[in-house]
Amino acid sequence: LTSDPAPPFDFSMNASARADDEGRKIFIGGLSFDCREDDLRADFGKFGELEDVQLPMGGDKPHKGFAFLTYCKAESATDATKEHHQRNYMGREITCKIVEPRRGGGGGGGGDRY
Repeated sequence: LTSDPAPPFDFSMNASARADDEGRKIFIGGLSFDCREDDLRADFGKFGELEDVQLPMGGDKPHKGFAFLTYCKAESATDATKEHHQRNYMGREITCKIVEPRRGGGGGGGGDRY
């Protein structure tokens, strides 16, 4: 018996890019400024184990009003987005989408790549 060798690991991709590529990272926009990382972990962790929570800080505000959550499994990310996209969360309607992998060159701005 022979087994197929494991696919080669792409060392050129960092963990964040791999999560994007695997559909495990979600973008949450429109968050209340009262929202804390602990809130996100508690409320979004019920869909599956969270690998990472990024809630970028925003100068004079507690944070910038958006977050990136990375799940261990893509199915968990999908379930979370189905449950929360365009729904009320802590008093605000939020956007919740799977992050699309970046393709091609750098630069540029704007665009809806969440």
